[in-house]
Amino acid sequence: MLSAEPGITDETNTQVNAAQVLADALRHSLTLKLSAQDIAAARARTLQTRAQLLPALNLASHGGHYEGLKDGAVAGQYNTIIIPSVADWYGASATLSQPLFTGGQLWQQKIHAGFQYNATTQAWHSVEADVRRQALSAYWHWSKSFYALATLRAAVARMEVHATDMRNFHDAGLATDNDTLSTEVLLDKTRLYLEEAKRYDEIARAQIAFLTGHDLPSNAVPNRPVIPAGLSVAPESDVLNTARTNRPEYAVRRMELNAAGALVDMHRAGYWPQLYLTASYDYDNPNPRIIPPQDEWNGDFYAGVALSWNILDWGLTRGKVSEAAARAAQAKLRLTQEDERIVLEARQARISLQDAIQSLTVAERAQQSAQRNLESATSLWNSGLLRHSELLDAHTKLTQAQYDAVSARANIVLTQTALNYATGQLNGNP
Repeated sequence: MLSAEPGITDETNTQVNAAQVLADALRHSLTLKLSAQDIAAARARTLQTRAQLLPALNLASHGGHYEGLKDGAVAGQYNTIIIPSVADWYGASATLSQPLFTGGQLWQQKIHAGFQYNATTQAWHSVEADVRRQALSAYWHWSKSFYALATLRAAVARMEVHATDMRNFHDAGLATDNDTLSTEVLLDKTRLYLEEAKRYDEIARAQIAFLTGHDLPSNAVPNRPVIPAGLSVAPESDVLNTARTNRPEYAVRRMELNAAGALVDMHRAGYWPQLYLTASYDYDNPNPRIIPPQDEWNGDFYAGVALSWNILDWGLTRGKVSEAAARAAQAKLRLTQEDERIVLEARQARISLQDAIQSLTVAERAQQSAQRNLESATSLWNSGLLRHSELLDAHTKLTQAQYDAVSARANIVLTQTALNYATGQLNGNP
């Protein structure tokens, strides 16, 4: 259990660090697993398109028995030729086909599939970065709420001591009813803040459970945020250049644009003739190409080329090309849209980190000032030189200042995580 002092834990607690939560989230993420299946499907598609460029060999066989056949007869000049019927037919064949010219259709299909595969790979990296961002953000929100709870517990304990003193003073006739009531009201408010903080802690734990697939131990304790010495923010131009270079979403859009261009070229191939090489060997009993049929096994070989050219399709090919060109134009617009979104995210994250750094300096100084102010106010009040309402104000200011300092430290880590995500630099180091 937590003690009343902020950040002090006993031996029964289990320390949980950000790396543990991150590893569990990556292992559990169903979104990441779905993205991995997209990669597997895209890889299979590339194998299909590659196979279409290679020779295809098809083996076939057949067998059957006919009932009711009769011998045939053909009248010749001098005699009648009897053509015996064959009731049992058997055969096997091997056919080899190879595309020789398709106007680039098969090749563009292969290129299109390759770009799509690269896009799904980059999309997986995008999903992984997002899972990392969610996991680290959830962890540091938990840390923020956890140590805010410790701060508010300390504030409640401090106010309970003061409330007890005020009741004793009241019983001794040294404090008014209003002073005692004001103290009790402030104590109730502080307890209410503590209960609200508990709800935030429960929400943070629930978010971690959702991301990792399991609840945190009831005695789990997060790490305090560690603020690097001399933390600074890079210039905006550097931040934007890094974001454009490293964000996988930008690479996804580029791959999709390239794939859309390949799709246009693939459909344009429909304007050209298609030429295939075909070779086959058949071994049958009887061989249907031998007349009259003979009840014996015979083989035959065939080799040739097949040419087809779709001269009139009533605008079908042109429609496919137009549709693909429109999709390519959309892909180009999505690339521009993605660039604008990434720039906005990077700028916002950079500004938020700047604000968080400045806020921490102010919050720490405010905490020191509020602590000294309470000590001074308590001394003056004990000497009868300060109104009790001013002492309660000092208590309130210290509680708020301590809470703000805890929040400010956590906010720096949270905004740094957001900036790392926005610039595509969110790696495995929490």
